[in-house]
Amino acid sequence: MKHVFWPAVAGALALIAWCTRSWLAPHSTIVEIVQDGRLVSTPDLGREKKSRTITLHAPGGGFNTLLIENGRIRVVSADCPGHDCVRMGVLRSASAPLVCLPHRLIVRFAPSSAGELDGVSQ
Repeated sequence: MKHVFWPAVAGALALIAWCTRSWLAPHSTIVEIVQDGRLVSTPDLGREKKSRTITLHAPGGGFNTLLIENGRIRVVSADCPGHDCVRMGVLRSASAPLVCLPHRLIVRFAPSSAGELDGVSQ
């Protein structure tokens, strides 16, 4: 019985890990940076060869500085209370965007193409 049980458990865990990874993995390298409901920029992380920063000024005052580096994007500094957006780390998943509520900033992966379902809507 023990010889059959562990391979089945290992196979089930591998299947769960693969399903989770494919559901959470972004289907696009294009990122949408939205502030106050307005699309500000759409960098393609796959084409960004050099590191660069983008500083966004919130309409009511304040700022967020984003860093694009090695095919990733993250918030590196902000003057919002709590700095939750900085602590979120890099954008990894279509289902978990980077958000700064006080500055009304959302950084998310763009859907693969118009009309397609993204990882959240599927």
